[in-house]
Amino acid sequence: MPIPKEIQGLLEEQINLMILQCKNFLPFIKGAFPYSKNPTDAYYNLIVCSAMLIFINQYAIRLMFPTAEDLTEFGKITLKYRDQIDEFIK
Repeated sequence: MPIPKEIQGLLEEQINLMILQCKNFLPFIKGAFPYSKNPTDAYYNLIVCSAMLIFINQYAIRLMFPTAEDLTEFGKITLKYRDQIDEFIK
């Protein structure tokens, strides 16, 4: 069963919002992770963690549990934004 469209829409809105705010968060990322050789990975992980909270909360609101397939699809959704994040950071 694919992720419900409402949940997927909320996830993608949140990810896009965080990507647009990337320049604002970059000083935080560099300060919080000074030994990170790749700030793109640090910021990507921050975005995925934020998106995961929304993902889980939206399922909880609907009294549903994400399946293994849903989690795999979540990973695919977030991964497609990785290159876009890299472009903002460069």
